[in-house]
Amino acid sequence: MGKLKTVATVFELPQKLGILQNIEYEPPRQEWCASDGCLYEGILEAQGCRRGICIKYRVVVWSKDRGTWTAKKEFRRMRDADRGGCIPQAVAEALWELSSQYDVGVWYNHVYSCIGVIGMCHQILERRECGPVINGVKLPMPYYCRSTGECIKRILEDYRDEVKRLKDPPLLVSSNAADELLRRYPELEAFGAEWVKAWAPHARERLVEIAEVMRRYPWMTDVIKKRPMDSLNPHEITAYVAKDGSLVCLSLNQRTYCVQNGAVRAVNLELEFSRYEVYEGKKWAVYRPKGLLTFTAVGKEYVKIL
Repeated sequence: MGKLKTVATVFELPQKLGILQNIEYEPPRQEWCASDGCLYEGILEAQGCRRGICIKYRVVVWSKDRGTWTAKKEFRRMRDADRGGCIPQAVAEALWELSSQYDVGVWYNHVYSCIGVIGMCHQILERRECGPVINGVKLPMPYYCRSTGECIKRILEDYRDEVKRLKDPPLLVSSNAADELLRRYPELEAFGAEWVKAWAPHARERLVEIAEVMRRYPWMTDVIKKRPMDSLNPHEITAYVAKDGSLVCLSLNQRTYCVQNGAVRAVNLELEFSRYEVYEGKKWAVYRPKGLLTFTAVGKEYVKIL
């Protein structure tokens, strides 16, 4: 006998959205049945979008009467954060409640890792990042809310803060002051004059630090010119130098670029703080790779110079 299909109610969110939960299963052999019935095991799939909420479930379920189906416990623990896509169940429930008053949705971002030696690495999908969208405004994921009510409160607070921030963008510094900054540090032209004008009143010292590092490592200018910088916060730009001087890396927009033997490569460089140490006459933070990078060519200690 081939596989059979049925529709059942296992998860609450698809039921609320009106999305069918389809189960495909194969009848067990008669010798596998006991006096209290047979054990049926199948795959539940529910996929679709309603009122701005999109879900995609694929879960192993079981039943003894083919009427009541239950998700297997081990899969429920492993996939708890994936039942509504990549969002936790409480956040999905909160979006459902908010959808009656707001235009809601979910944003996604894929983060890739580069496994192997620089120049000979294999790019793989490391993780998916996502978060709620309210009226077209992207918000961070409220990971630490446990109930629907708490998630609603956190999402609305983040929404109000983000709307206020968007209404009050950084003030532009006078053109003369911006010209003076660009004249002294022409390296900053790689970010664009408007970006410099926007951030100079709030982060002038940081811009100077960035320019001095770019002057020391000119290849960074070419990397920055080829990438959009409009939404980049200067405090999110970081730079690392291997203690032995063999590798220099620049991180911006969640991507890291390193140069070795004159060649620039995009790499996955996950670092963790180790200690403070004097480097070239100054006290710097020293970092070391974590995970698999510890055993590769980039598995060395780095000084954070920016």
